[in-house]
Amino acid sequence: MQEFLGNVATAKKILERLGARVRVLNQVVGINSPCVLVVIESPDWKAFGERLEKMQSDTEWQQFFASAVLNNSNPAAELIDTALSADVPLG
Repeated sequence: MQEFLGNVATAKKILERLGARVRVLNQVVGINSPCVLVVIESPDWKAFGERLEKMQSDTEWQQFFASAVLNNSNPAAELIDTALSADVPLG
């Protein structure tokens, strides 16, 4: 858990530099609990697209993601799911 939370802290720092708002939640009840949710928010779709482009070309992000996830034979956590959600305006 300590290694995983260290990775999350590093990712959060990089993603915030790239324009995202990052929230980390501990899911204590539900189908995948217990687990940690890492939520990456953008203010709108334009900012979302711009951040994705930055992530694809950002050396620090690419190196971090490769070492923590892609090229890691013993990762600190198991990726359970990824999703894309949007706010629903109600008024």
